[in-house]
Amino acid sequence: MKKLEIAANVAVLFAVVVFLFVVGRGEFRKYEETRPAKALVGQTIGLPGFRFASSGKTLVLAISTTCHFCKDSEPFYRDLTEKSNGRVDFVAVLPQALDVAQSYVQQSIAPSVHVVSARLDSIGVRGTPTLLLVDGNGKVQDVWVGKLDDKGQRQVRSLLTQ
Repeated sequence: MKKLEIAANVAVLFAVVVFLFVVGRGEFRKYEETRPAKALVGQTIGLPGFRFASSGKTLVLAISTTCHFCKDSEPFYRDLTEKSNGRVDFVAVLPQALDVAQSYVQQSIAPSVHVVSARLDSIGVRGTPTLLLVDGNGKVQDVWVGKLDDKGQRQVRSLLTQ
């Protein structure tokens, strides 16, 4: 009986260690994924077939048709495009084929959003959704990663209206 108790305790300890490793690794990975995106601030990016407005701001939406966080964020993106009053240009960068990407953006966000089909890593993005606020020279001013909470959405709106 004593051997059975020891074996059970060892199994429980092993399970706890594995659980903590998996959970801790997931938390570390979240940090790892946002850190490179924040490193984009100050970098200059370019997009094939798109020229940044030299006198204004551009919000780059790095999204994917297969991303459920992007789908959940569509109402926020639509609201941004509707309330920008032309003060901000919007460009969506998707890894899908151009016709698929254009159809998705026109139906789900807004017909006025310029669409670029490109690898997301070509602009330094590792995950979707990622928003990049870019100046007229293509220099990244700010970055947001993931589905934004109310505070993040307010921050984006505030920076777009300045």
